[in-house]
Amino acid sequence: MLKKLLVLLLITFSLSQIATADTNIDILAEIVLKKNKRLFIDKGRIDGVEIGHKLDILYDGRNFGSAIISWVGEDISYARVDSATFYRYYYIEPLEAKIYLVRPSKYEGGTVNVPFYRRLYLTPSEIMMPDEQAVACLLYDGLVRMNDQGNIIPGLAHTWEVHGNTYTFHLNSEVKFHTGKYLDALDVAYSLVQLARAPTVTPASSFILEVDGYDEVHSGRKNELRGVFIPNKYSIAITTKDTFIPFLKYMAGPGGYIIPSLERSPVPVGTGPFKVARINDNRITLAANTDFFETRPVVDSVIFSRYENRKEAALDFELGRLDLIYFDSQEDRDLLTGGDYSSRRYYTSSMVLLGFQCGHEYQKDYKLAKALQYLFDKESIVRVLLGNSARKSDGLTPPSLGIEPETTTDYYFMPSEAKTRIAEIENLPKQLNLVYDNTDPMLESVANYISGQLRHADFKIKIQQANSRHLEKSTALSSMDFYLFRTDLIVPDADAFFYPTFSGKLNGRTNYLNYDNPQLERFLDGARRLDDDYVRTDIYRETEKLLMESPPAVSLYNAYMTAAFRRDLGGFKPDLRAYVNLREIFFQAGK
Repeated sequence: MLKKLLVLLLITFSLSQIATADTNIDILAEIVLKKNKRLFIDKGRIDGVEIGHKLDILYDGRNFGSAIISWVGEDISYARVDSATFYRYYYIEPLEAKIYLVRPSKYEGGTVNVPFYRRLYLTPSEIMMPDEQAVACLLYDGLVRMNDQGNIIPGLAHTWEVHGNTYTFHLNSEVKFHTGKYLDALDVAYSLVQLARAPTVTPASSFILEVDGYDEVHSGRKNELRGVFIPNKYSIAITTKDTFIPFLKYMAGPGGYIIPSLERSPVPVGTGPFKVARINDNRITLAANTDFFETRPVVDSVIFSRYENRKEAALDFELGRLDLIYFDSQEDRDLLTGGDYSSRRYYTSSMVLLGFQCGHEYQKDYKLAKALQYLFDKESIVRVLLGNSARKSDGLTPPSLGIEPETTTDYYFMPSEAKTRIAEIENLPKQLNLVYDNTDPMLESVANYISGQLRHADFKIKIQQANSRHLEKSTALSSMDFYLFRTDLIVPDADAFFYPTFSGKLNGRTNYLNYDNPQLERFLDGARRLDDDYVRTDIYRETEKLLMESPPAVSLYNAYMTAAFRRDLGGFKPDLRAYVNLREIFFQAGK
């Protein structure tokens, strides 16, 4: 009996030692950068670091606090801390981090619930809206992706080469689709052909027009793209018609997502960290992809539930049925009256523009467009209609692009100047039609303000709403004089703003204003061919200056985004493109 007791004690002691060792595996790292309430650490995925790992913050060998790993790259990671903690650490050098490589079980599992408000299109050739990208970025990967610093990094391709107009990508042979099929070059070729065959083009997929052979495939004359060549099973070469510098940035966007060939599935299939478990018009349930080729997701599932409006979603958030809700107006923010949650406001690249139908005879000299630049009080729109949930536009382009012309046409709010200029215009129609995009709930009130200002300028105005996704086929397009819309920079490059919105090559497709300016085309073509960011920026400054002098639109405001979330939720990353990236989301213990 005594012998059995000794054996039992020995086993218990051994197990306790193993458990202690398992929970105390750690590495010592250096904190190399402190920026934006983040502590950047020189250890990453290749060192065994994962999201949710706890770390102690050390100075001179002493413990100064703790944090949780919020993001992980190959050889770098970061932990996000609050403002007070960040201030305390900012002036201490050098700081070290002791990272515990065993993540406590309380960080594992769980379901994250997020709302959406309209039908979502999740095929790569159709993705246009930020809420579509929020779901799609969980399902798909591209050959490359962009990191937080805006640099192109490997995705499904581990390396690539550029020779002239040809990009050769070498694929990761270990990647599986959600169906279990291994990724190969045929899948990439198939994905590009599907973009070319798509009846419509989106701002994110517009790069496919530059791939050699697009016209023949789009018209149905060919089944394969002439510019796509497969040297072997895990390599693919893509040739563009001409030098096209933004190509890799477009490939990192939703238009570059890869889908499987030779498989037909009733649900979207990709290689991403989550896969579709169930889907219908009102609910999308995503489950963690246990075969994901990078770090496996921490949470078990993400559920997107459809709501009729933000008020309904805000109520469920306060009742604890939603974990994260994001919106872009103070009116929506005010729907949340209480509860145990945190909220943050973020800049986005989204711009709201009032465009002019430049195909009409009375618009061709831009006199009306120039006159109306003086008619709208942007500060009042931002303050009164939006509750300061945006910033008024001084230029045409999203501020995130960093394009600020040194000299440009100076417009300001002066209704008397607008009326004087309008009185000088001949042959104006008696009634003008204002169409607004109903996919943005805030645009209805902005449209009403604009129509009121136009009526004060002695115009008769008819307001009509339309869905931007279907505007190409809408009867509203033919009768439209003004178009109020929001443009979301879904690919972070100036080309993705100017080209889809204003290029005459896309009239009636993504350019609904029928703006056709040969000088603009020369600027855009030139910028696409120059591999020098400084020179490209100078060209885009001239492009904005040109658009302000011969304006196809009034730029009204740059939208903010506010995210409200449970205090124990971490790892999500609000993106400048106005959506929340949930690929690395997790629940934090002790909050």
